[in-house]
Formats: sequence, structure tokens, C-alpha cells
Amino acid sequence: MKARIALLFVALLFSLSACRTRGKAYGDEEIEAFDKVLTHIGDGNTKAYDLRAYEDCVAGRIPGFFCMRTLRDGEARTVEEIASDLIVLLGKKHNYRIILIDYDGEDSRRFTEIMNASGFHNIHYFAGGYDRYAELKGEEFTPETGECDGC
Repeated sequence: MKARIALLFVALLFSLSACRTRGKAYGDEEIEAFDKVLTHIGDGNTKAYDLRAYEDCVAGRIPGFFCMRTLRDGEARTVEEIASDLIVLLGKKHNYRIILIDYDGEDSRRFTEIMNASGFHNIHYFAGGYDRYAELKGEEFTPETGECDGC
């Protein structure tokens, strides 16, 4: 009986830790899979957000991404503020695919945790960040530059 309880407890711990962050972080070796996710941008069911500083985003971003670090009261919005605004904007539409890019995957991971807590789980990001993505893509990558819709 104690062995069953212990086994049940261990299984519960594994399931809770697996649910902590549901989303997909793509590593360098998964760049083709990440590129496949990017093909959904513009389909009406996908949101793509660049979480880097506004100036960096405007200087070069993955085509179709929105620069999210716009100013609010003279300050760049935090990941928490961006996630909160998106939760309000999307409401109960939990089926949206959300694609993120940042400097190193940390802001995207935090954003994913916040969104998961509100029921959004279809979140994808490149863990190496924008510069690494551009480096791996090489000559075939042409960034979008300048102002963007929604920036």
C-alpha cells in the first residue's frame, strides 16, 4: 500500500513539473521545425511577437513579427505587462498559436509561463534568440526592418 502511494506521489510530481511550462522551445537543431511554425504567420490564428527592445526589433526582425516592447508612460513594457495585455486582448480564445523571439529565450520562457497560467498553451519560441536564429539561417534570412503594423 505504501509503495502504491509513493508511486502515485512520484507520478503526480512528474505530471505537475511537466505542466509548469507547456509550450515548445526550439533549439538550434530544431530550426527547420521552428521555420515550419513560422509559416502559420498571417493565417488569422497565429500571433508572432518580438520581445527584444523596440530599437532592436525595428532594426531587424523575423518577417511578420510585431515589436512588443513599445513604450508605456515613457518606459518599455515588461514581459508581464505584454502577457497581461495579450490575455485581455485574446480573452477566451485559447486556441491561438503564439510565436515568440527574444534575445536568449529567457523572456519567451517567462512569457510562456504567464500565458500557461491563463490557459494558453500553443506557444512556440526559438530558445537561442533572434541573433542565433539569424546566424543559423545565414544568407537565406532577410530580416524585416522599420516600423511595423502594431508596433
